[in-house]
Amino acid sequence: MRKTAATSILLVLVGWLASGCGAADDTLVPVPPDAAAPSWATLPPNAWSFVPVPGAVCGNGSPYSVGVNPRPGAREVVFIVMGGGACWDADTCFTRGAATHIAENYTRAMFDRERGLVSMVGWDDRGAATNPFREAHLVFVPYCTGDLHSGDSVRTYAGAPGGARVHHRGAVATQGYVDAARAAWPDLTEVRVIGFSAGGYGAQLNWNRYADAWPSADLALLADCAPLIQPPAALYATWRSNWSMQTPSDCAECATTLAAYDDYFDARYPESRFGLLATTRDSVLAAFWQTPNPAPLLTTLVDDHLADNPTTRYFIVDSDAHVIFGSAFVLRAADGTLLLDWLAGWLENDARFRSVRP
Repeated sequence: MRKTAATSILLVLVGWLASGCGAADDTLVPVPPDAAAPSWATLPPNAWSFVPVPGAVCGNGSPYSVGVNPRPGAREVVFIVMGGGACWDADTCFTRGAATHIAENYTRAMFDRERGLVSMVGWDDRGAATNPFREAHLVFVPYCTGDLHSGDSVRTYAGAPGGARVHHRGAVATQGYVDAARAAWPDLTEVRVIGFSAGGYGAQLNWNRYADAWPSADLALLADCAPLIQPPAALYATWRSNWSMQTPSDCAECATTLAAYDDYFDARYPESRFGLLATTRDSVLAAFWQTPNPAPLLTTLVDDHLADNPTTRYFIVDSDAHVIFGSAFVLRAADGTLLLDWLAGWLENDARFRSVRP
């Protein structure tokens, strides 16, 4: 990736979340079957293709596709991993609708609306000098499995309308698109994974999939408001069971402690780096984690797991907001560090990338 001034780099990154949605296209386009999936190496360059991932499905069992915008000769890829809640029973999946797209086909029209946020600010504008990713392959990763991109199960929940089954197969989808990217672009030198909310959890829980695909590349992950704070034991057990969360076989602690994922991957991949954005009283996480105040859980995560991880840095502010990327021009940590500068440090791996907290 060509280096640019910090403000130019983050203008594009922050603008994506600060902006509104792109123009809507309400025409429903059928999702193509797995057999139609082309090699990513043959996709039209410098344009978006909506590509099915063989063997991957959304929550309702319909085929799962990702957006791919390849750049000829690129040595960098940027995975943009979307969020949208989570669900683990009939109440959360259907009554409360706590997970996005869980009961519908994820169509080309939906993809065009969501990735419009990227195009609106020029991430796919190959001619823009201020676009830090103008020479990179882009992969837009939708979310429709309700399992933090981590599961491999099919569940029929008691009370689900019409006996509907939920396909929590986010880990399968992740491995599928990573395999496709690896087959098309085996010699990447830079891999960037940027996840928001549930997508931030997906970035962390699938760290190994990205790292193992390109073991010699510079891997950098960023998660916005996706700290691996510990849920109540019964809730975490339900998530693991109902989603069949995919845990590294040699990470025994991952079965009982969510934060163990970061410890494990940080030790296993010491050359990669991870940046976490978080707020002390995140209201969305408070609801999903079933706690009136997640602040003590976040303190435990930082003190017991993140503070001594040599490749991990965090930017934490005292707030109840959820997803803070779009406030980077104005949001400062307690010591005055501007989020804009911190993000530039993460991108370029320099001294601005350091841990700050209240």
